[in-house]
Amino acid sequence: MSLKILIVDDSSFMRKRLKSNLESQGHKVIGMAKDGAEGFSLYKETSPDLVIMDITMRGVDGIEGAKMIKEQDPNAQIVFMSLVQDESVIKDANSLNCLGFLGKNDDEGLLKIISKLSPKE
Repeated sequence: MSLKILIVDDSSFMRKRLKSNLESQGHKVIGMAKDGAEGFSLYKETSPDLVIMDITMRGVDGIEGAKMIKEQDPNAQIVFMSLVQDESVIKDANSLNCLGFLGKNDDEGLLKIISKLSPKE
């Protein structure tokens, strides 16, 4: 099962690392954005099965970007991957009905979440 995935992270290193890991698992990265606003724009253009979203980014952060996406598509599937450990930020992220909140290097946790998803029709 191959998913179409959008990566939103201000770190080009992280975007490339995630893309490489996901594509090696047979998934297709259909877009990469450096902040929440760009991620929202790409979400509307590409309709991905999954968004992997960082929290701390210049411009529109991950929480606001996810809110924008969820307002557009309440069924959007979003996983946060961040170094943030602030409980209030994690609570805000979880209030958006996301699939999970993972550390930046939790590739195993990400693959577990992905394995439970089905591609959009």
